[in-house]
Amino acid sequence: MRAFLARALILGLPLVALLGCERKATKPKDPQPFVFRSLNLRQQDGKGRPAWELTSPQARYDLQRRVARATEPRGVIYAAGKPRYKVEATSGLVINDGEVIQLEGKVRILVLGPRGSVISGDRVRWTPSRKLMEIDRKPLLTERRSRLSATTARFLLDKDKLELRGKTRLLQPELDLRVAQADWLADTGALVAAGPVKGERRPAGEKGTVQTVTGSALEGNTRQEVVDLLAPVRFVDPSRKAVLDAQRTRWNSKEQVLSTALPFTGVVDQLHVAGDSLRMLLGEKTAIIPSGCRLRQPGERLQARECRWNWGNQAIEARGGVQLERDQNQQITRSEQLSGKVGDKGLAEFTTPGGRVYSELKVPPPSKERREPAPVTF
Repeated sequence: MRAFLARALILGLPLVALLGCERKATKPKDPQPFVFRSLNLRQQDGKGRPAWELTSPQARYDLQRRVARATEPRGVIYAAGKPRYKVEATSGLVINDGEVIQLEGKVRILVLGPRGSVISGDRVRWTPSRKLMEIDRKPLLTERRSRLSATTARFLLDKDKLELRGKTRLLQPELDLRVAQADWLADTGALVAAGPVKGERRPAGEKGTVQTVTGSALEGNTRQEVVDLLAPVRFVDPSRKAVLDAQRTRWNSKEQVLSTALPFTGVVDQLHVAGDSLRMLLGEKTAIIPSGCRLRQPGERLQARECRWNWGNQAIEARGGVQLERDQNQQITRSEQLSGKVGDKGLAEFTTPGGRVYSELKVPPPSKERREPAPVTF
């Protein structure tokens, strides 16, 4: 029809000129888009099961461009015929009858089930044939108390995998971590992030206290609310003159516990600490070395099976095969338990709260000017 009209116009031009007609050719009006009360698109997979669907209460359709502009589109994405994700947005463009769907405004992709995970952004380009969603404006993953954001993101629907790229940031209560990029699995909540990892912790109730943490990479699980920092890990608390150097270290946001099952070293003011493992109960302000506790400070060294330190009241306790060595008089004290306190100068002072204590010490020989032995008191 369009070709026929074009030929008719072309053939008619000489005739019009010969007849001297002065009427100007009228410009055809652009076709008005169709307005539908609702939009309802559905597609099936190769086995006849539902693959995805999209509905809208109102849509305007442009026949020439094959583009439909939908208001408040809502959709469902299926996996093996079962609902997997729910999609909603403020507006959307359906291009080539669903070949590409661009969602705009407050776009939300909800993981169906008890997980409570939500992927959001301001603009999402959905290509159903590729099972791909590309988020180029403010991508954000929200699950329980974790927030994971980046510059851009790709959601691979067939792999349940969210790829976040460019200035990636993980926020949890008290913790703010920045990484190079991250991958998150919607099915399990598993998280893997490439380093370097740099972050801060701002303890609740301690205004002005900022602790820093670094690591080579990050692994974790947003569903379990745990983050594992990979070696080398360094945790610095300037307010307490404390530095912790460790290998793989876990942050449990839900329980407020920082722990490592591998050997570590640390410094708290003048007190040097080492152990085979560490567990810091941040809510209770207590650090526990469950095995291989070793303490060192000027003039003294202590080793025990287990040590506990409460940095709230500065109380310190060593248990199990405790041995305290003092340079002065080469004194060695052995006990099953020693208690002490970290003083203002950052040194631990130990006492024996009861029980049997065995001490050895060497007294310097008497001087040549005095032949009688000096008295020794314990």
